[in-house]
Amino acid sequence: MGLSVVVLVWGLMTKHRVAAGAAFIASLISGTLVMPHFSTLPSSGNPDLTVAQFNLYHHNSEPEAAIRVISESDPDIFTIQELNEAWTDLMDSLFHRTHPYSVAAPWTECCYGIGLYSKHPIVSHQVLDMNNTPVILSTVLLDDKEVRIISLHTRPPAFPNETEARNAQLRTVADIVSNTPSDHIVLGDLNIVPWDATFKGFLKEAKLSAVRDGFQATYPMDHGIPLIPIDHITYSGKMAPVWCRKLTLPGSDHCGMMAGFAFKD
Repeated sequence: MGLSVVVLVWGLMTKHRVAAGAAFIASLISGTLVMPHFSTLPSSGNPDLTVAQFNLYHHNSEPEAAIRVISESDPDIFTIQELNEAWTDLMDSLFHRTHPYSVAAPWTECCYGIGLYSKHPIVSHQVLDMNNTPVILSTVLLDDKEVRIISLHTRPPAFPNETEARNAQLRTVADIVSNTPSDHIVLGDLNIVPWDATFKGFLKEAKLSAVRDGFQATYPMDHGIPLIPIDHITYSGKMAPVWCRKLTLPGSDHCGMMAGFAFKD
């Protein structure tokens, strides 16, 4: 969209009518897709539950600093993508008291280690293998409520076969959610932008809603300015989002995301 606007201005200034016309059409199309995702989330009180999604980057050169940011943000439940097995002792030392319930499947090699950490009891869980990628399915007990938490890191759509693998992962998760009658939170690095038709289909099939406060791009952080929102927190059932914000993670190529939810009566 930004490039289309630049070309449009250049075309008008230099009187290149064809370029200006094409850029105008392109900016309208891209704007129609993207602009709805700039809408803000109205604040509606204090949350009953806070959840967070963090992709720490497997080759993070500052893992201790990044993990301490997570500890200081203090979500009730959080998930980590690209969890490196070398960080296990550090994770245990920081979270074994504050988040005593966990499911972890760290990897020694890049890049699909995963972990889920909770202040509340995890009453059941399993780690599924989807296209050689672990996905955590868990049920967390919040007082007298059970909430199904699903954490995943999909394949990146860099090649057609990887795109289909990502889409298959999303279809599988949507099928699981749609056939499980409970409140759900599905979160992770989904490697897909919210205006993608596949993502819209995923939300529709699973009867999920995505929470975001404005555009909130999360990737890539290599130069400190993220461009696209590919990390997501989605939810269903008797929950309503109260707020959503990003967190900067030292050494990671992703921003973290954290959201607060209130339970409806």
